[in-house]
Amino acid sequence: MTRIFGLAFLTGFSGAMMPGPLLALTIGQVAATGFMAAIWLITGHALLELVLLLFLVLGLRVVLARPKIRGGIGLIGGVALFYMGLDMVRHAAAVRIGLAEGQAMSVPMLLLAGAAVSLANPYFTGWWATIGVGQLAHTGPQTRGEYAAFYIGHELSDYVWYAFVGALIIGAREWLAGAWYNWLVALCGVAVTALALWFLVTGAKLLRQPAVAVDPAL
Repeated sequence: MTRIFGLAFLTGFSGAMMPGPLLALTIGQVAATGFMAAIWLITGHALLELVLLLFLVLGLRVVLARPKIRGGIGLIGGVALFYMGLDMVRHAAAVRIGLAEGQAMSVPMLLLAGAAVSLANPYFTGWWATIGVGQLAHTGPQTRGEYAAFYIGHELSDYVWYAFVGALIIGAREWLAGAWYNWLVALCGVAVTALALWFLVTGAKLLRQPAVAVDPAL
């Protein structure tokens, strides 16, 4: 269990540290409402991964390995993220640090957003279809305790990284006050919009790929 936990924790950073819409959303929400926004967002992400891990054990890895499935997820997610990014840019000038109206999310919305922006990311499903499944095959968990060690180790890497990001934003709160924060929100909105376009392009490419036979025993 210790070996499984350690491997899951160390390799989990390959996904946690990858820039994406969850990072951009975390920066904006932490700056607006405080450190706990990062914790709630990553908890939503963790709940999604718990469900995903259960389905992977039951055979979902075969479905996620199909390019057309990942392509469809990328297109749907790209459209949603594109709207979110444009909305951030459009309202950036009116946002103020500490104001919850309109921009800050409630705890249930943070949980939902943490799961939704992760699911919309084709890198997320791609990571689990390749690296995640590879880790499961390599560590070979058999008992509930071993699967729990894998899950906890993986999620701990996410919490460590996003807690670090949240602490950095809180530490820079005074420096970000005023126009700097408006520019930060706008920059995050541009980043989300750019990622949305990448999701759309990637999704379209995946949909054009031929079907790939997947060995269910892997």
